Amino acid sequence: MANDSYRVDLDRLDEVVKKLNAVLKDMQGASGKAKSGTHLPEGALGKGFSEEGELRNAHTELKNHIETKVLKKLEDLIDDLTKKTSRTHGAYQDREQDTSNAMQHGQAPSNRQYQ
Repeated sequence: MANDSYRVDLDRLDEVVKKLNAVLKDMQGASGKAKSGTHLPEGALGKGFSEEGELRNAHTELKNHIETKVLKKLEDLIDDLTKKTSRTHGAYQDREQDTSNAMQHGQAPSNRQYQ
């Protein structure tokens, strides 16, 4: 029973990587929409009132904030998690293979270091 408490389910890690990749793909779609689908051309809010320019400038500032401070950071975070989870999966998979090979040959498993 003690050995089971240290077991890593590689299929679950693989599933996490796939789900994170799907989320990243969805995020990139949202990012594309935020960049190209939210343009506010001059006159779209009406003409002949002083606040029109201020509203368009505020829109542009908020649009840039969403693109760079929200969506880009989320994409970077998800990408980082995906890479780290994938590396972790690979490290555990390698370790499992080393242990299996060592047991077949009556040797101690290697002591690889992963980062």
